[in-house]
Amino acid sequence: MPTITIQVGQCGNQVGQALFERLAAQAATVPSSWTATGDLAFADGEVFRVGLDGRRRARAVLVDTEPKVVNGVLSADRDGIFSRDQCYLGQSGRGNNWAFGYNQIHASAAGGATPYSKPAAQQPAGGWPRSGGSALGPAWVSSTATEDPSLAEFRILEHIYDGIRKEAEEADACPNFMLIHSLAGGSGSGLGSRLLEHLRQEFPLAHLAAASVTPRLAGDTPMQSLNAVMALSFLQAYADVVLLFSNQDLMDACQRAAVAPLLPGGGGGGGMSDINRLVAHNLTGLVWPLDGADALRSMGRIRDVVTTVGADPCTKMLETWTVHCHPNTAVNGMWADSLRSMGSLLPRADALRGNAPISTAGALLMARGYPIAAVPPGDGGPAQAALLSAYVKSLGPSGAAPTLAPEASLWLRSGAATLLREARRGAASAPSSGAAGAGGGKPPAAAGTAPGGGGSASLTTVANRSNVVGLLENTVRRALALVDAGAYVHWYERHGCSAAAVREAAGGLLDVADCYRQLHRLPHDQD
Repeated sequence: MPTITIQVGQCGNQVGQALFERLAAQAATVPSSWTATGDLAFADGEVFRVGLDGRRRARAVLVDTEPKVVNGVLSADRDGIFSRDQCYLGQSGRGNNWAFGYNQIHASAAGGATPYSKPAAQQPAGGWPRSGGSALGPAWVSSTATEDPSLAEFRILEHIYDGIRKEAEEADACPNFMLIHSLAGGSGSGLGSRLLEHLRQEFPLAHLAAASVTPRLAGDTPMQSLNAVMALSFLQAYADVVLLFSNQDLMDACQRAAVAPLLPGGGGGGGMSDINRLVAHNLTGLVWPLDGADALRSMGRIRDVVTTVGADPCTKMLETWTVHCHPNTAVNGMWADSLRSMGSLLPRADALRGNAPISTAGALLMARGYPIAAVPPGDGGPAQAALLSAYVKSLGPSGAAPTLAPEASLWLRSGAATLLREARRGAASAPSSGAAGAGGGKPPAAAGTAPGGGGSASLTTVANRSNVVGLLENTVRRALALVDAGAYVHWYERHGCSAAAVREAAGGLLDVADCYRQLHRLPHDQD
């Protein structure tokens, strides 16, 4: 099932650049002899398409309200993965302001902003939720006619909508969408929220995923808490699944030896380039098909996540990580080695809740490139219980009993495809009849290494974990402190979003946090 990425803002476009560099290198690793067996060249079909010039093009729409970052992406695109026709740019930015990014209006230019919320008389009878929304999402309808038609800068939305439609028409099936953005800035949070709302309205049958980078606790911008609260409320209302990437957790992970092979130059100190590369690696583990038959069944990985770990619309904010098995590990030790690597990456204690242990309520595991003998059965019964026990034990707090939420569930998917440890730039070029993704339906010839492809066995987890509670409650607490103090609220009001709207969004997120507390059986006195 094709997946179209919507890359919004500086963070979204830089992560998207790293993601497609990795995917393009991944697609070039399969020997041409594998495609002759009848397996679909699914890399091109899932995340790439062939352009009019015969070159491989990303199924992506690049959006930003200033041209600098996107121009940099195009300049660094040696393989021509992105086209200028896929880029939709403004010139002035959105000033780290969610309301400006969402409403796309400037009060001084248009004579005052349109009110953000609809009057009570226009709200549907019986109150909320309304069609297309959520009981735990924003209790308002998007503002309309907020763009000044005399200013091209504020007409960017209609061009983006047209670009999304054109990209969707290039797909040979109903596509999935993945929004890549940051919650801190104005374009990623505000414009990203507006585009997500549009996708839900225009493609009601599509599965919508969001890869959202949360700001550091120390602060990325002064208004980051306000922006994050509003963006998270829209993600809760309109996305089918939200993959949260904590900037702080990513920086910590980049300091570890296990992550070094994934970073530029084989290591780094946790800079922005390292973090973008790590996020891209984790997303590759999510979107890359398990094998050729995976694409033929039209069972995309996003749909799989939505129907398993993200099936409950109240608890759909998840996290994902991908690890590789050491290539020299014996077959009977590959699974344990992967679980140890996964346990070393995932945070075990929630610093935002007094270092309370993080529990796991459910997870989808995707094992790629393992010999059949290395992967334990996951079809229910005692084998499933043993698999769950081993997985949770690997993620338990160090020196303490593993934490497991009541009625936890686990799903296991496996396939012959392998993932590269590090994307080698320039590995991909124009597609030919032999271009394909990793996989091909044949098991690796040696433990941890695919024949001729350069990939290695990898394990990806998409987990529902209790650290979402700390993130939501801390973000809401900081945002409400700003609202109570009257800090920066006038910048929101200037673009049609009131303090009452922020409070309403914050209340909805606290309801979501309560749902997670109930799921993980967390008391309210842990803060």
